[in-house]
Amino acid sequence: MLEKLPAGAYTCDPEGLITYFNQQAVQLWGRAPKLNDPIDRFCGSFKLFSPDGSPIAHDQCWMALALKMDRGYNKREIVIERPDGQRFTARAHANPIHDEPGKLLGAVNVLVDISDRRRAEEAKYEIREAERRRIARDLHDVVLQDLSATLQSLQAARVESGSAELNEEVQTLRKAVGGLRNAVYDLRTEGRQSLTHTVESLVELNRQLAAECEVSLSLGDDFPSELPETVESEIERIVQEALANARRHSGARRVEVSLEADEDEIRALVSDDGRGFEPNGTRPGVGLTSMEERAALIGGDLEIRSEYSKSTQVLLRIRRTS
Repeated sequence: MLEKLPAGAYTCDPEGLITYFNQQAVQLWGRAPKLNDPIDRFCGSFKLFSPDGSPIAHDQCWMALALKMDRGYNKREIVIERPDGQRFTARAHANPIHDEPGKLLGAVNVLVDISDRRRAEEAKYEIREAERRRIARDLHDVVLQDLSATLQSLQAARVESGSAELNEEVQTLRKAVGGLRNAVYDLRTEGRQSLTHTVESLVELNRQLAAECEVSLSLGDDFPSELPETVESEIERIVQEALANARRHSGARRVEVSLEADEDEIRALVSDDGRGFEPNGTRPGVGLTSMEERAALIGGDLEIRSEYSKSTQVLLRIRRTS
């Protein structure tokens, strides 16, 4: 069955020795490893890297974790470098194999080459970010300046005339200017700050936009002060989208953002006590789909836990490799 798969596949015994591989795996690795030999354990690749470029030792790859932890790791991205220097992005599906009594016999890993898809996602990301920056500049340099000038003129006219109608118009326009400033802030990506500082700003912004809701931030002591720029950017956007969804749709009285990390993974959690929804019974909107795409782009797992009339949690997990 594995021989006929249109993807790389191989098996290991409980010690990580490779017991079988198909030709698709050889093409992906760029080499044929030795069977049942300690020289090649857990994976037949020349080198391995995480999606952010950090090197991964073979005894820390998904196959090794499946054997050590006796659990499955599916849809996990990994970058494979061949002996000739070429790199390919694959999605691993590593799962342990047991006999009927439950004894661990080994594990199987299926590697799906998604290099073309990943390059397309990265190109889409670059285009999207460039367009976001352009829109932010246009809003700030043209629309916001015009609105601000109009607001100043209207305020001066109100002072001279003392008109109650002008006072209402000034308040309406002031809200519009404030909303546009927030939109420009959301779109801006230039002059980047640290992720924690950016998330603090997002939390403060949502406090101002939803005064009736308590928005808080919990920052774990082990959360790294620096991460690769792409990883930080996508975490920021996922947190931003989750906060916006909670503010606009949940009716929550309390929203909490939590950034934590341990030796294995980095976690970002946005939870609320709002009305919730049924994830499996609701057609995913653009926001949810966008968060899932962003998580996949950095090799993360996005989990949405919610029930109708109960709280919602948006949890992002990213494997820590360094």
